[in-house]
Amino acid sequence: MTFSEAIQSVFSKATKLEGRAPRSEYWYWILFTVIVQLFALIPLVIVAMLLRQADAWALLPFIIAAAAIWFFLWLTHITVTVRRYHDQGMSGWMFFIGFIPAVGGLLEIIFMLQPSQPGSNKFGVQYLGK
Repeated sequence: MTFSEAIQSVFSKATKLEGRAPRSEYWYWILFTVIVQLFALIPLVIVAMLLRQADAWALLPFIIAAAAIWFFLWLTHITVTVRRYHDQGMSGWMFFIGFIPAVGGLLEIIFMLQPSQPGSNKFGVQYLGK
């Protein structure tokens, strides 16, 4: 799966928790969100550096825009992560493992790096590319 195919796939399934997401789709999505969030924060940082403290209210539109972008990307991240767990034959409820303090994020990364379960499973068929 290419970068553009992965992003299109994630956006087309932005509200779907069923199905499977291959490893490439998940990691290309992570790369995309990092890039988008950086570009959303750059104007905020630039304006913050140029303003005096008394003019801090001028940051509000930038903060709202960055928060809205982050929120949308986070909701979509939940769906692609659930589908990635499905791809390995695990329950989507495994998403909550990431909330375990200190080790949850590391465990989630380890699970996301695991290969897909070959063939079909109860969540659908394996993505085999074109």
